[in-house]
Amino acid sequence: MEALNRKTAKANQYPTRIIQFGEGNFLRAFVDWIVWNTNQKTGFNAGVTIVQPIDRGMVDMLNSQDGLYHVNLQGIDKGEAVDSIQMIDVINGGLNPYTQFDDFMALAENPD
Repeated sequence: MEALNRKTAKANQYPTRIIQFGEGNFLRAFVDWIVWNTNQKTGFNAGVTIVQPIDRGMVDMLNSQDGLYHVNLQGIDKGEAVDSIQMIDVINGGLNPYTQFDDFMALAENPD
């Protein structure tokens, strides 16, 4: 299987407008999916930079995929069955503040 990254998949690039503390499944599958959905429907044009809250987190894995991952949405919407898979492309990257403290502090200088 081919690796998922911005060279192997067509993905948008958005300016970082959101700094997210945490990279777990809930945040990525719900919060970042909402950012992606808002970008698609309104032209919100926002990307996310993730700050890993613990020193043994997942930003290395996310960075190896250029922040790309898939969400599988299943359920019922207005009485109709839903089963969709969407590639989420709003994460610009992740930082480990324990090893990248200067980069973490530089996020505060982002004018967006």
